[in-house]
Amino acid sequence: MSRPDLDNLFRALATRPRFAELAPSELIPLAGKGLAHNHVRVKGKSVLLRLPRLRAGESADARLSLEAEMFVRAAPSEATPRLIDTIAPGELVPTGALIVDDIGGHAPKLPADLGALGTALGSIHKMKVPDEAARGPLASPANPVAATVTTIEANLALMDKASLDPKAKIAFGQEIAWAKEFATNNDKRFQGMTRSLCMYDTHPGNFIAAPGGRAYFVDIDKCLYSFAALDLAHTCTRPALAWDPDCAASLSPADIDGFTRAWALRAGDALARETLSAFRPFRRLVWLRTTTQFIRFRVEGTHKGLDGRYADHAEKAIAAALDLKTIADQRKDWG
Repeated sequence: MSRPDLDNLFRALATRPRFAELAPSELIPLAGKGLAHNHVRVKGKSVLLRLPRLRAGESADARLSLEAEMFVRAAPSEATPRLIDTIAPGELVPTGALIVDDIGGHAPKLPADLGALGTALGSIHKMKVPDEAARGPLASPANPVAATVTTIEANLALMDKASLDPKAKIAFGQEIAWAKEFATNNDKRFQGMTRSLCMYDTHPGNFIAAPGGRAYFVDIDKCLYSFAALDLAHTCTRPALAWDPDCAASLSPADIDGFTRAWALRAGDALARETLSAFRPFRRLVWLRTTTQFIRFRVEGTHKGLDGRYADHAEKAIAAALDLKTIADQRKDWG
């Protein structure tokens, strides 16, 4: 963030009793390792400010209100930061800001912290879901698998602009054909599956490993009511595991089994049986969603908005995920 932006943020905060004694130097901007927000730590207050990066045509008020509601919905899990307050969009802070708990800890060390990530997700997924009429303003797609297939198709529409190996295009064509068949053949099953509050972008870099063996999911901005299996699969999918340089890792089948066991212990038997019975094809579906999202990133250059080494690492992670050998190796896992 620029110095003038920080000065304006300070002026907006200084009117609040909690921050009345705040000095401008106590606002500490963090490295831009995420695509959707700027983050500023308030020194000595255990508080983090999340300032949305607005997309073209997006309403600052609507975006801030939606994200605030997401924090409120996730809070009963005790596995996410609490929303403390908001700064409404205005002249000083055009995007507005969320004031949330600053969770002390570090980027997860994998596979050692994987069980804590599973427990955190289990705490979120086991929460009671509102009746359908009360789920708004959060999204609740009628068929989350069909919605995922639609997202994948939209990403694949960009293939010709992404400088892919022709054999990679063929592979993706085969994978989307499988995904459509999977969605169609299991439509009735999906209609009866349990809904959970889901975080969507559950790659390990969006968690903080805290003292005492706990973990928290901290990047709350894409919550929806969906299937827990999609969240669970994303955390241990190869391209997601490679995304954040602070916790990039490869996992063994035993590591993934330990992760799902930790999740199941917290999520409960009924949800665990339903979710894990479909886990393998959901992993395939989420691998395809994540990898094709990298096609979009390459074409649109979205990742170039990251800071320094994070942008450089993202470029390499995208190239690796879209490499023909990587695609072929991953497809072997699906048989």
